[in-house]
Amino acid sequence: MIAPPTPRPPSRHLYGEHPTRRDGERRHTALAQPDELPPVATGGLRGVSFGAIILAAGLSSRMVENKVLLPWRDGKPIVRHVASQFVEASIENVIVVTGRDAAKVRAAVDGLDVTCVHNSDFATGEMLSSVKAGLRALPAELAGCFIQPADMPAVPVEVIGQLAAAHEAGWNLAPRYEGRRGHPVLLDRAFWGAMLELPADAKPRDVIEAARERLRLVDVADEGVLLDIDTREAYERVLRMGRGI
Repeated sequence: MIAPPTPRPPSRHLYGEHPTRRDGERRHTALAQPDELPPVATGGLRGVSFGAIILAAGLSSRMVENKVLLPWRDGKPIVRHVASQFVEASIENVIVVTGRDAAKVRAAVDGLDVTCVHNSDFATGEMLSSVKAGLRALPAELAGCFIQPADMPAVPVEVIGQLAAAHEAGWNLAPRYEGRRGHPVLLDRAFWGAMLELPADAKPRDVIEAARERLRLVDVADEGVLLDIDTREAYERVLRMGRGI
């Protein structure tokens, strides 16, 4: 089991304050061993099913408007673009976790092959409650699930495919661009139980870091795995890069 961590301000990304933390910075937490599960044939997409959790329940406390509803390509909301990337990558069981402006977020993804799940604890600002809500909505027989913050619309479909193709049972994966770890994380199903058992004041990264020896980084060629939109300035900067066109 996990020892309760020292209280910290709510984090905005799976790895903490920002996804571009250098790999050399480590944090260790005592964690139970991964669940004992029968082997799943992986090493490619053939015959393997993955889910995805799109974290769209945040408060957007650093912006006046809800950042996941800001326009992206073709004027479509960011959350719709992020969810559609996983649908396009043939990821089954895409879960969009809602919180603030739940009705508007549901409307934004209407027509996509996704399921919306509301996180009733979204007002706490803690990402873990959204991750748990998403995991509980996924079929247990999946090989793993992607965990993707909805404020990172520049992640390309190709990266999702790279991670899925590189998956092996018992391993978590994350993309790495020029030595920096990014999103999404592909959480192997053997670690779902540990994530669900985390206390409310823990962070999703506690599971990833405690099982660091079971984390494989996949080098990618696209900076989009690092680009988040936490502020209006960041949003406009990414747009100027041509990402939202």
